[in-house]
Amino acid sequence: MPEVTEIKSNLKRAADDYDVDLPTPVVANPLPYDESAEHTQLMDEEAQLFAENYAARSKYRWQGQERWMGRENEEKRLVNILHPHAVFAKLKSAGIDASIEPAMVKVWDTDHSTGLLAIKEKTRSSARLWLHDLVINDRVGISAWVWKDGKRVAKCITSLQYPRGPEWSVMRFDKFNVPTVEKYRGWRTALLALIQNEVLTEEEVERAFGRAPDDEVAELWWASLETHRKKLAGIKQ
Repeated sequence: MPEVTEIKSNLKRAADDYDVDLPTPVVANPLPYDESAEHTQLMDEEAQLFAENYAARSKYRWQGQERWMGRENEEKRLVNILHPHAVFAKLKSAGIDASIEPAMVKVWDTDHSTGLLAIKEKTRSSARLWLHDLVINDRVGISAWVWKDGKRVAKCITSLQYPRGPEWSVMRFDKFNVPTVEKYRGWRTALLALIQNEVLTEEEVERAFGRAPDDEVAELWWASLETHRKKLAGIKQ
């Protein structure tokens, strides 16, 4: 059996973010224990206010979000951990032109309208999709060629967890049990975005990574793919 070695990477880090994080409430330190009537009344009022706020945020909760919550459910999602390079290696092994080197680079060139030097993007490969060379808030972006207004343009589609990510995303929830942002970005979440943007096909992803399980962990995966199939078939939702 060949020796398993760690995948090295020269990806650079940056301080920006691929996602806009929703604010997560900060819970203040609890008050010292006090048996006075005033304190009891204050605690009752705070409990009532919390209940009202909890109910008011019900529209922001996901249907079936319980399958994401709790340690047991998180552990079911933290499987098949892959480095971004390993994800791209699987794509390449399935015959998909995926590159770990950016297809677009920024260079100084003459602006023909002004005659001045300006930074322009230059194509250096024809890969269908490629990995960015910056790590931003523990994510590395994926861009691809897409069609827009009849032109082929480069577009940032999604991102992968760095240095390694699980198969399925794990969410953060605030104190009102409202989902906020991903704790970990699952590589299947990134693949789904590539399918929905018609960069990859469902068949290509299955050829590269195998069929997703038919269980509650993959429930959203299958539901999203079914919605995408209907969209491709022109079936209105």
